[in-house]
Amino acid sequence: MGLGIGISGPNGSEPCDDANVVNSDGTYDVDVAAGGTLNLPDINNVDSDGSVVVTPAQTPFVATACGPGGSVGATLMKTNQTVSYTAGDDGAIQAGRATDFFTLASANPFGTTERFTDELGGQTYTNKIIIDWSTYNGTDVLGYTDLSSVDTWSNVLSYCTSLTVGSYTSGWRLANIRELYNISNYGVWPHTYTPINIFNAGNWMSMMWASTSDPYNPVAQAAAYNWNYFNLFWRSKTSSYYGMPVRNFTVSGTILT
Repeated sequence: MGLGIGISGPNGSEPCDDANVVNSDGTYDVDVAAGGTLNLPDINNVDSDGSVVVTPAQTPFVATACGPGGSVGATLMKTNQTVSYTAGDDGAIQAGRATDFFTLASANPFGTTERFTDELGGQTYTNKIIIDWSTYNGTDVLGYTDLSSVDTWSNVLSYCTSLTVGSYTSGWRLANIRELYNISNYGVWPHTYTPINIFNAGNWMSMMWASTSDPYNPVAQAAAYNWNYFNLFWRSKTSSYYGMPVRNFTVSGTILT
């Protein structure tokens, strides 16, 4: 309910001339007929959690208190190891975010709880683009696409940065080692699974480059990930392996750009 203001003369005398009501910064400016009533509009205040709270005009608004320091990140994803081999192991505890490896705890922008979709929100993967909604931060999300050919580290880097997939003509790059680990499914062997196995399924048995260099010998060596055995190796950058291009997609509603 807005606040009503009656415009009249001093001590209830005859109405004055028309009035003009302006706020302190000039963003609200309205004329009120003499003797008329001005209903001030409610105000949309944004709370500390991002929600909008409608507040009547001239009513103080107190935001919900944040927790100490606020959120600075997300819980790690589950590994998908669901079988327990002894008390207290990963299969017994199943620590991590989301309902399970493939199911989000809340809906993605397409209204489903699927962790993996294509860029249109389905699971047909016509363009071989896999969106991983576990990485969605409210603004952008990480997507993966088909492997490169076997080549040296620098050539795979160049291939990824110049890649075009469907209408996405820029922004592609070689995945870093954490981006490879994030889609590693520790509940299955061999290591392929839907939708990751839509790619060159036979290639997943082999090593693949990450964009991460060896901190001990960064000029000569980079991370190579054995997809099938979950092992990280440091290999000469002149060796030849596959590479996986990734891209950050900006999300606006259900449109990814």
